[in-house]
Amino acid sequence: MNIQIGELILSITLPLFLIALSFLAFFLKKKYAKKYRSKNFTPKCAIFIPCKGITDDFERNIERFFELPYPNYELFFAVESETDVAVGVIRQKIDFYKKGTLVVSEQTKFCGQKNLNLVRAVEKSGENIEIFIFADSDIAPKSNWLDSLIRPFENEKITAASGFRWLYSKTSNIGAIVHSFQNYVLFVLFVMSAKLFNSGLWGGSMAIRKKDYDALKIRERWIETSVDDLSLAEILVKNKKKIEFCFDAITDTDDTINSYFKAEKWFVRQVQYLKYHQRISWFFAILLSLVSLFMFVRITIIVILAIVKFDIANLLLPIFFLGGIYWFATMFCLYGVKSKIVPFVFYAPLSLFNVCICVIKTAFIGVIDWSGYRYFMNFWDGKVKKTEKL
Repeated sequence: MNIQIGELILSITLPLFLIALSFLAFFLKKKYAKKYRSKNFTPKCAIFIPCKGITDDFERNIERFFELPYPNYELFFAVESETDVAVGVIRQKIDFYKKGTLVVSEQTKFCGQKNLNLVRAVEKSGENIEIFIFADSDIAPKSNWLDSLIRPFENEKITAASGFRWLYSKTSNIGAIVHSFQNYVLFVLFVMSAKLFNSGLWGGSMAIRKKDYDALKIRERWIETSVDDLSLAEILVKNKKKIEFCFDAITDTDDTINSYFKAEKWFVRQVQYLKYHQRISWFFAILLSLVSLFMFVRITIIVILAIVKFDIANLLLPIFFLGGIYWFATMFCLYGVKSKIVPFVFYAPLSLFNVCICVIKTAFIGVIDWSGYRYFMNFWDGKVKKTEKL
């Protein structure tokens, strides 16, 4: 089998595209000057944390929110019902720290349950709140986390701020490795989206002024769709508002999914949100994934024939392609906690193949399954047509 020059270039170009994005994200991270909030800038903040169920780290995570050194903030924990097992832990912490409010929402019938919980919690906050902070209960914020998210609002040109989750695996479990790789890809894309397109927001650590939340009608959008962050980013892009990505607000967590198939389901859901709220980016992801899958199949055939025919020269294409993937995976070390880096790099081709398969799958799925609910979606406007409790 003769390898065409164009095919050889393609085999180099695909991995180099990922490597270039990773280098750009790293450059932005290094360029990002560690800034501090002015001492006289202490706007009243409300942190809204939707909760469902508990994990091994849940108690430790929410304790961090109570212990933030910022002098002027309120805490709101939102749950679907009183029967949620998280309620007991939350009430215990509220009693211990003498601060915080538990908001009990209701079962959703028209939007994402998380969105509904957030909206109900926002409705309970006071008129004197200046900045809304939205966070997830599966992160343990660092002491400077809140300061990092608030500081950008000293600049009136900034409408929203976002951090991200740095997910790493403590084990060599293939599901955990694939999950952390998926999150690595998302991290790189979010950094670039925030910088270039003002669309990189992560619901686990994001902030917006109350006046902008009201003026941009965020509530109205949240109660008709299934996701908080990408629907908010969609509104900001439409209204030409500016986002600042806060590297200081990145939180490290080892809360990986240990099942390969559950990790796949998780990533499919992330891409589906892109499908309903950033369709151009989704179409591009589909195209890139199709080309990548073609290269995976082509390389497999080349390797098999090269072994059968003892044609070592034809292994040049796989070497370039796989070498590029390993290079991209190795760059994981540049950003944060690297933990099990050897299996992370070793499984990188499988992880990237999984990412491509997940992206393609979203073209054939019209529902979103998330945390006990199924949401039937309208492709053109991202609205929830119907909800179903699983």
